[in-house]
Amino acid sequence: MNEADYRRKVLESMVRIEKAFSDVDPDVAECEQSLGSLTITSADRSRLILSTQPSVRQIWLALAAKGIAHHFNYSDEKDQWIDDKGKNIELLSFLKQHFKDSGDLDLQF
Repeated sequence: MNEADYRRKVLESMVRIEKAFSDVDPDVAECEQSLGSLTITSADRSRLILSTQPSVRQIWLALAAKGIAHHFNYSDEKDQWIDDKGKNIELLSFLKQHFKDSGDLDLQF
């Protein structure tokens, strides 16, 4: 994937994720985008951080409170961000399940 395609796919994904939180009460979860990163803060003050990594064309996810970190590559074939460790973890599905489990949120991407 070239740089322009990577940046376009990252922007589309980040906007899509941020939009999913637009109707969520900020006391339940709040989403902020800044300098290539998206931080989602939950009511318990835990943070999930998505950051762009242009040099390797990835999105990185960190959820330090749970010791979770994933690196996602874009799959043209699947039209999704898939983890780079072969565990078949898809970014939006991971986020949907995480927030359903931890905050009873039913996010729609």
